[in-house]
Amino acid sequence: MWAMQKLMGRKTRVGAAAHRGTAIEAGVEMGLFDPNLPVEACQEAAIARFNTLTALSTDPSVEKERAGIAPAVAIALKELRQYGIPSSAEETRQHRIEVELPGVPVPFIGWLDFWFPEHGIIIDLKTQGRLSSKISDPHARQGAIYHAAHGNNEIRFAYVTPQKIGVYRLEEPHLHLARVVNIARSIERFLSLSDDGAALTAALFP
Repeated sequence: MWAMQKLMGRKTRVGAAAHRGTAIEAGVEMGLFDPNLPVEACQEAAIARFNTLTALSTDPSVEKERAGIAPAVAIALKELRQYGIPSSAEETRQHRIEVELPGVPVPFIGWLDFWFPEHGIIIDLKTQGRLSSKISDPHARQGAIYHAAHGNNEIRFAYVTPQKIGVYRLEEPHLHLARVVNIARSIERFLSLSDDGAALTAALFP
């Protein structure tokens, strides 16, 4: 999939589940930056965002995903409003990070969902159909990059479903960061084999 997208330029369609995540995050963001805003207003905004994103979608799960947005927004706000109001950047509510890691020739660029400097906590919001019991490996690597940018902050992942939420602290970020470096170096070695993206893709088998 990486080769098809990055080397061959073949983009995949985004399904209703991905749009659900975007919509829930929009509603939660509204409610965190304006703690006096009613939860219902945040839910309505989230559903409106989802409706816009899926207006031309043929995904059969649109209705199912829409139904889970309002309860997820309410659950996430009940949990995350306890942290207070997140810090906002000058031009956007999310903070841009750019991290250079030893041995990796290009920087990692990302955006922090919610940063609470007074608590020393960065929270990344993830939406799910079923609640995870721990941080996934890809998310742990993502969190390790955030930690590399703001090493004095604790990284937490908030997994929210229409039924419940789980907030997990990233342990031993340095170990996950080492894996990020190893993956990046492997990709660099692979790309050094040829300048022909089609040839590189043909060398892989799913």
